[in-house]
Order: sequence, then C-alpha cells, then structure tokens
Amino acid sequence: MKPQWIALAMIWVTSAPAQPTPNVQIELAEIDPAGVPTVAPHTPVYGRIVYTTDAPVRLVLLPYRNGQPVLDGLYNSGSPRYAPGSGETIAWFAFDEPQTIDEIRAVANDFYGNVFAEDSIVRNLNWREGAPKPQKAAWVEPLKRAGKDVIVEPPAEYGWFATVVTQLFFLLVPLSVGLQIHAWRKLDGGPGRLARLSGYAMGALWLFVILTGVAGSNLSPIWIVFLSPLFVLFLGALLLVARTRRRRFA
Repeated sequence: MKPQWIALAMIWVTSAPAQPTPNVQIELAEIDPAGVPTVAPHTPVYGRIVYTTDAPVRLVLLPYRNGQPVLDGLYNSGSPRYAPGSGETIAWFAFDEPQTIDEIRAVANDFYGNVFAEDSIVRNLNWREGAPKPQKAAWVEPLKRAGKDVIVEPPAEYGWFATVVTQLFFLLVPLSVGLQIHAWRKLDGGPGRLARLSGYAMGALWLFVILTGVAGSNLSPIWIVFLSPLFVLFLGALLLVARTRRRRFA
C-alpha cells in the first residue's frame, strides 16, 4: 500500500472535528432524610440538585458503596431532559429490599449515559425492615410540584421504527469490524488493495476515537456509529464483486 493512500485514508477519517463536551455544573445541595441512619425499604432518598448547563442534560440521583454504584433492589425517579440554562430540581431513589450505602451522588448525563458532571454527599444509610418512616424535609414537596425547564419530546408516531433503526446502527459497528477482517484475509488483487485501504481507514478511525476519548471527549465514539454503515456498504460491495468474478471465471 502506497504511503499517500494511507495518509489520505487517515485524513478522511480524522478531518471531522470532535464535538465539544457540554459545560455542565451541578451541586447536590441537600438530601432527605438527613438525620436518620436507617429507613424502611421503599423509603425514597431525595436530592435537591442545583445546575447550570449549556446543553440538554438528564439529572439523576444514585447510591454508592465503597465507590461503586449499588444496583440491587434499586429504583429511582429517572429524569426528563433539562433545557440549557440554570435552575434547581429534585431527584430520588429507593430500594425494595434491605441495603446499605455510604455515598449519594447527583449525576448529569445524556441519553447515552455519558457523564458530564457529578457531585456527592458522603452519607451512611441503611434500609431495614421495621424502621420508622422519617418525616419529609420542608423543601421536598414544593420542589416536586415546582415547574421545571424541561424539553418536551414530540409524540413519537414512528417510535418503534426509530428504535429499530437506532439498534441497527449500533449492530453495524461489530458487523463492520467482522467484514473488514474477513475482506482483509480473503480478498486479493484490486479488491484486496481496496480492502486494505478500508482497513487502514478503519484503524485510523478507531485510533482517533481512543485518543480523543482518553483526552476527555465523551462524544467521539459517535463517529464510529455514524461511519460503520459506510464501511459495511463498501466492504459488502467488495465481497460481492469478488464473489461474482470468481463465479465468472470458474
């Protein structure tokens, strides 16, 4: 493979700039219950979250123990998409079984789970059968009823279709890698050279995503999702052409 072709492939993959990480700041201002060590299962823990963001975000409250999220028996409030701006909101979680935590975190993330900001309060709290029900703090109900600056999604007339397309895009990522390995090993001649050019381009893409991810970009992996269909189409066409040629001259 000529060096200029390798360089062109790398330029093609890396020419698109990485999306900037949103500027998000959050503060876990208060939690409730605040003064009891033990509560009964299904007792929610509320968090008052103060935020500033320049992009839509979701704000959730999560329990931790020894630095790891505690998921067994967990259920929580979820989150709408908050519009860019500043404000405060409330989130909660609870357990449906006995559990123990030592930290509560407020997390700002997006639809894909990319975390933009966190804040936490160290707090030992146990869920045990028979524990008394604590009284809610005065700020909980007013904040639950308060209006929130959220993005209301339009009715999804084709929600099932969008879900299928989204899942298909993600499935094309491993498919493109598998096709690339197969084409690299099986094709020769002109199709083989094109398959190797595609391989260098794919390698450059993955290297770009890894390096930008290490540098702190949460959005760079989206380029793999967007470009994988192109690799699948290109490699599929190469394999089809090579198969047709073999049949013609057999």
